[in-house]
Amino acid sequence: MTEAVRTAFEAVDTEQPQGIRYAYLRSGEQFMALLEVADGVENPLPGIEAARNLQATVAKLAVSPAPSPEPFEVLGAYRMF
Repeated sequence: MTEAVRTAFEAVDTEQPQGIRYAYLRSGEQFMALLEVADGVENPLPGIEAARNLQATVAKLAVSPAPSPEPFEVLGAYRMF
């Protein structure tokens, strides 16, 4: 899983899509992806093969149903976004 994340971020760094902020976090065996897409910008990650491969890896390794993107409201942040 970690290698898939590294490969995806190398590809994103190469592509340098505009209008997004993207991070992947790990705590033990749990992973969390954070993606902020600017208003009016279409999510570019589905157009990046390594990012699609990462999603496929997540779906394969998930111990529960594969997670799907969900919007959330930021209630507080300090220099995070």
